[in-house]
Formats: sequence, C-alpha cells, structure tokens
Amino acid sequence: MVRHMDILAEEMLELRERDPARYKRLIQEGMLAELGYDVAAKGSKTLTVDEVKAKYRPHEASFAAIANEVIAGHRAKVKDLVSAQLGHGKDPVDLVTNALMPGIQTQCELYDLGKAFVPEILMSNDAMQGGIQLCQAKLGDIPKKGQLATFVAEGDLHDIGKNIVAAILRANGFDVLDLGRDVPTAKVVAAARENGLQMISGSTLMSTTKAGLKRAAETLEEEGVNVPLACGGAAVSRSFVDTFGNSIYGKSPLDAVKIATEICSGKDWKAARQALY
Repeated sequence: MVRHMDILAEEMLELRERDPARYKRLIQEGMLAELGYDVAAKGSKTLTVDEVKAKYRPHEASFAAIANEVIAGHRAKVKDLVSAQLGHGKDPVDLVTNALMPGIQTQCELYDLGKAFVPEILMSNDAMQGGIQLCQAKLGDIPKKGQLATFVAEGDLHDIGKNIVAAILRANGFDVLDLGRDVPTAKVVAAARENGLQMISGSTLMSTTKAGLKRAAETLEEEGVNVPLACGGAAVSRSFVDTFGNSIYGKSPLDAVKIATEICSGKDWKAARQALY
C-alpha cells in the first residue's frame, strides 16, 4: 500500500507541473468528496442558480436569513442570527435542520452548476458549524436520543466528513463519541463494548481503506456486540455496503441522522435497511 501511495503521489506531482488547472480541479473535488458530496454526479443538474436557492430556501423568513448567511460564509452573522432565534425560544434541532443545513445544501448544488468552488463550500461549512455549536450548547442536558460513535477507517487520515457527521448527529440530539481517524477494528469493538453504543458511523475517503468498514461491521457481529455500522464516504457505495451484514449505507451526513433514528428506535440493521432503502 505504501508503494501504491508513493506512485500516486509522484503522478499527482507530475500532473501539477503538466496541467496545473486540472490538478487544482482534482484537489478541489477530492476535498468536496470528503464533505460527502457526490462529485461523480457533477453536471447532471440543469437548474439555474436562483432555482437552486429557491429549492432549499426555508419558508420562514428568519430561517431563510440564516441560510443566506451560511451560503455567504459569514460565520459571525450566522452566530448572531442563530443566537437571536435561540433567545426567542426556537428549537435548536429545528434551527440546524431547517435553517443551517439548507445553506450548505444550496452551496453544494451551486458547485454542481459551476457557480461555487471548494473554498466557498468550506467557508459555508465553517459558518454552519458556528451556528451548530450554539445549538449544541443550548441543548444542554436534554435527554439524548441515543449513544453513538463515529470513526474513520484504519489507514485513512481524512476526517472532514466524519467531523460534519458527528456535529450534525449531536445537533439532532444524539450523544456522539468521536473515535478519530485511522481507527483499527479492535478500537471500534472496544468502544462499542465499553460505552453501550447503539450505533457506530464509519467512513472513508479512499478505496484502499474501505475494507476496514467491512472488517469492523463483521467483527462487531461475530463477537456478539450487535452494534450496527452506518457506512459512508466518497469511496463507499450502497453496492459495496450490501456485500456484508450488520451495516447500513448512507450517502450524506443527513442520512446518518435517518439511520441513527431508525436504529435507536429499536430496529436492527436489516429492518433499518428495509425502512430506508
């Protein structure tokens, strides 16, 4: 694997010299993929910029204002608006789901139209995180919906997507243990046993490390831990996840919330697949 990565690195360096524009685009798409966006679908949509904004724009004016500031990447303004809404008694989870998330969804689709770029998406994500942090703080000691964990497969050091999933799960009322990146299966199993986890979310950006998700899901089941694994990330597809048990595929960070809701309601991985697929 080390040799494989060395060759890939050499080829990328050669591409940077030979075709700087293409090199930059590949780097941007790699970063976007880590956020959970399907770059393979790029160019398939025909909506105009205004139509995309209208598609995701919240109906409530105060929520639409927050979404607009997320799109603009204005973290301070997002925090001011979210703080004001929380002061007026708005539900923190409602703010995350229906005010903050529409902003990042809009920005991702604008990228698909070639009207936004990775730096703008990263700025929007940062702005959204500012609002999510305030919502998480407001939730305080409200009873949690379930006990979860997140991790990145062994050998993979990319964790932007995992961080977003953890933040969104927390904002939706779940208690989340972040196991980090490059996590071996033994650590995943130990965490499940020691913390009474109901579900674990695993991800990877690289095809060379996605086998770690399969290994984790199967080991959890074989050792009688019976904690299902929600699998996602740029290198992961439903067809891959369907090749092994004790697993549910999620395409986006929001899918992790849907999967967690099903599992924490008492369903096993098979019933969750039936409900969501």
